[in-house]
Order: sequence, then C-alpha cells, then structure tokens
Amino acid sequence: MARSLAWSRQFHKPSAADNPTLLIFPHAGSGASTYRTFSKKLSETFDVVVFQYPGRQDRAREEAAETLPELAHGALAEFSTSTFNRGGPITIFGHSMGAIVAFEFVRAAEAAGLDVRLLTVSAAVAPDCVEAQPNHPASDDAILDHLETLNGTGAAVLGSREIMKMALPVIKKDYRAFDSYSCAAGVKVNARIHTVGGDDDPFITIADLRGWSRHSDSGVDVTVFDGGHFYLNDNIDEIAELLTPVRSTTA
Repeated sequence: MARSLAWSRQFHKPSAADNPTLLIFPHAGSGASTYRTFSKKLSETFDVVVFQYPGRQDRAREEAAETLPELAHGALAEFSTSTFNRGGPITIFGHSMGAIVAFEFVRAAEAAGLDVRLLTVSAAVAPDCVEAQPNHPASDDAILDHLETLNGTGAAVLGSREIMKMALPVIKKDYRAFDSYSCAAGVKVNARIHTVGGDDDPFITIADLRGWSRHSDSGVDVTVFDGGHFYLNDNIDEIAELLTPVRSTTA
C-alpha cells in the first residue's frame, strides 16, 4: 500500500505574515502545480495553499478518490490540524470540478466551526444541478475530444502521447467521481458565494453560475470574464483583484 502524502502545497511564501488564508481546489485531472502561476500572483495578498488530490503528480501511486466529498473531507482533515490553519477567516477558490469539492469542503468546515468568509466558484454548475448533467465521456478518444472543446487541459495533454497516457487514468477517475455526485437544492452554506466564469464557455452558462444562489444563506455575486472554460488563465490579475477586497474584512 502506497504511503499517503500530505494534501497541502505551498509554492510561494505570502508577502506578509498576516496575509489571510486562501485555499485552492484544482479542476479534474489536474494537480496542484497547475495553479503555480495563480499562487504566485495571489501570494501578494493571501497565504495561498493549493490542495493536491491523491492519484496524480507526487501522489500518483495513491488511489484516486471515488467521490468528491472524499476529496473535501481529506483536505479538511489535514488543513484543520495544520499550521496553515491559523484560526482566522478563510477564502476558498475552486475551478470546475474543484468548485464542487470546495463547496463540500465549506460544508464540512463550517460544521467543524471554521470561519469561511468567501467561497469563489469558477466555471461550474450549482451542486444541485450536477446529477442532471450528462455523464462525461469514458473512452480515450472521446475524452480527448472533450478536452479539446474545453480548450484548456486538452492542449497540454494532446501535446505528448506519453503525457496523455499518464493523464487519462486520473481524468477518468475524476470524471466518475463528479458524475456520481448529488446534492439537494436546500443544502446551503453560511459563507457568501462569488461565482465566476467565461462568456464563451461551451458548457457553463451565466444561468448556471446564477444557480449557485440556491446554496448560500449570505448571497451570491456573479462575475463573467471574456474567455472559455479556462478563462482564468488569461485573467489571473483580474481574479486576484476580485478576491483581494476580502482582505479588508479579514485582516
């Protein structure tokens, strides 16, 4: 049995010791290092931690999670007892599948007494809509076609057949975990939710982003950028500005 490695990755030290905590949940098939550039920019304002899911990169020998709540609970179990948890308010960002994992993390974190001030969910349908979505493709060729349509991970995966062979198994497992997820419309978190997406996303509409209003007791804001499903790659500075105002209420 493979030894389990830690969940938390910190690529950049915060610019100040009192920077508030920002937790990042990656999208399906990706690892923590995918968000290294994101981390560099946001570390100017936050103490940034990116979660590394099992089954990829330096955790490749571990079994990938079978459910999204399993990912959320694993991340919370480590974070809550780590030095990254300094007892202050937390800001959370999750992209695509990572948005649903982040939502489940917030549910569990709030139940455990942690203070989550803002959940920012990117390019994702609301939790109560996941079950009604068509299942992700299962064959290698169909998955690659899907990734090309997303115009993000697909470009990197298709660039090398060897990378493709390594990436597809974990992508398939992540897709199965996502497709098995369900959540009732009445399930809400106390944290305010900010939904973010691209205006040219082939899968996520503005109406999908607005649907997150059913899952917060503190209200929902919606921001739309130019771009597709991976709009964030071209809007890192703007997303940093979007998250930065939270610091004034958490410092």
